[in-house]
Amino acid sequence: MSFVALVADSTACLHPSTIERHHIRVVPLYIKMGDRTLRDGVDITPDAFYEQLPQCVQLPTTSQPSVGDFATVYQALKDQGAAGIVSVHLSAGISGTVNSASLAAQQLEGFPVRVIDTRCAAAAHMLAVEAGARAAAQGSDLEGVVAAVEHAIAQQRTVFTVDTLEYLYKGGRIGGAAALLGSLLQFKPMLTFTEGRINALERVRKSSRALARLVEVMAGWTDGEPQRAVIMEAACSERAEALAAMLPEHLNVIETQIVPLTPVIGAHVGIGALGLCCCPVSVCGRAEYDVSRGTLAG
Repeated sequence: MSFVALVADSTACLHPSTIERHHIRVVPLYIKMGDRTLRDGVDITPDAFYEQLPQCVQLPTTSQPSVGDFATVYQALKDQGAAGIVSVHLSAGISGTVNSASLAAQQLEGFPVRVIDTRCAAAAHMLAVEAGARAAAQGSDLEGVVAAVEHAIAQQRTVFTVDTLEYLYKGGRIGGAAALLGSLLQFKPMLTFTEGRINALERVRKSSRALARLVEVMAGWTDGEPQRAVIMEAACSERAEALAAMLPEHLNVIETQIVPLTPVIGAHVGIGALGLCCCPVSVCGRAEYDVSRGTLAG
């Protein structure tokens, strides 16, 4: 029986239950720490990475999967009887992953592989993949799955803050946020994605105020429709919990989950990064696992 296959990269923060339930293939990015090159989420976990990061003499560097990495996965799915593949990845504005996937897709002449650029990262990527997986499970064809993924991308909103711009700056991912470099000590930057690049929204003076502004900014972007909220954190779980507690006062949140940023994302935002992504439940659905326990639901 033919099926539409979903492929993501490791920065999507996908829950293992989602990967297992929908047979999603995850292609890892790479992170170099000292003389070690590790596969994101395979050879190193978020907990291990954030524990080791303060001891790194040089900042870790990252690289996208190779064309061969993607080609191997695509060929295997084709051999398994897939009718087509929808391959969803972090923004081409901050990574070459989409380019590697596109070049690999070209190697399968005559076989449909749709590579989708989320123009964002992390939670937005996760919600888009989940939306596509649900559509595939409900029997949608390739174009239907693509439409579900693209709709989730269009409807999600993401805002985040970092403790320092050092990681984004040295990694070349800072975009329009470079204007904030002169005031790192006095302010916390509020950032978002604009046309696939990281750009500055504003500056806030205190970390405590940054939490409130994350919620206020998101409230200004949503219209009261029931939302699914995903909080992204880089070794700052207490602040993430505090942010989660603030959401119901300002947003019509049906479900809130907290996910750790993967080592590759963490290498570019640093410890203390905190983000908020919201998407209408009518678009992205609820999590298929108990977000408080990490177990399958239903």
